[in-house]
Amino acid sequence: MTIINNPPPTSNSSDTSAKPQPRNSYPLSSSSFSIVLENRLSSRSETLEEIHLEAAIDAQLTKVPSNNSAAAVSGTNSRPIIAVVSQEEKNVIFDDYTNPNAVSNCLSPYVPSESKRIDRFLKILSSSRHAGKDGQKNLLLDIGCGDGRVCIAAAKVTGCKSVGIDVSPPCIAMARAIAEEEGLDEDQCVFYELDATIDPSVLLSDSSPISQVLKSVTIVFLYTYPTLLTRLVPLLSALGRYNLRAVITLTYHLPEHQVVLEEVDQEHELQIYSRVLLTDRMEDEV
Repeated sequence: MTIINNPPPTSNSSDTSAKPQPRNSYPLSSSSFSIVLENRLSSRSETLEEIHLEAAIDAQLTKVPSNNSAAAVSGTNSRPIIAVVSQEEKNVIFDDYTNPNAVSNCLSPYVPSESKRIDRFLKILSSSRHAGKDGQKNLLLDIGCGDGRVCIAAAKVTGCKSVGIDVSPPCIAMARAIAEEEGLDEDQCVFYELDATIDPSVLLSDSSPISQVLKSVTIVFLYTYPTLLTRLVPLLSALGRYNLRAVITLTYHLPEHQVVLEEVDQEHELQIYSRVLLTDRMEDEV
């Protein structure tokens, strides 16, 4: 395992303007792009944070599908909506009000990743150790992608294909809008409204519209609260049977007994895992 204590940066990008720029005018270095994107999305992020928080509260107080029972798929092939349909109704406080943005399994708040941490992640993604093999580019998956800025930055700066999934409709709507503003099509960067805590056998089944996408993922990025993070272990473990090479977590990390930890970046609060296990790591090694 490698532990990295990075020295403080010696310089900052000179372009910190909050004004939107033409989508093709960004200098495509990771730091400059991440900072410009962060600044120009600042006010929209604040609005999205309010919408997301209100929806999370309403999800506890009003009628929404619960997280039991089977999965249902709707939407188009390129933009499926995968959610859990309840067979039982929960007790609610307000039964005469519905928030269309309120969904079940909203287990992590919307908190955008800081540009300096995105910058560091992109450097890891572009390193020889984690770059695509045999000339193949990485396929990045961001679970709980929020406004999609990590996926968008990765697609623009490293050229990899990026896939973001989030259970929140307004998050996915904003992510798609920003990707379009940046001139990215769905072959470069695509977002799905999806509940990633569904049984992996459903998500990876032949009938799932995103099965092949998930099986092709090489790198997973996670910046989510532990309330969601621990429930992603089954999916992360299942993806390890296909093309997944690394899982990278920011700030909140996976249980030590269920991972093979490869690297720790203490300054940027990043951890890199080569494997995620359903069983205890010690039992797996016996």
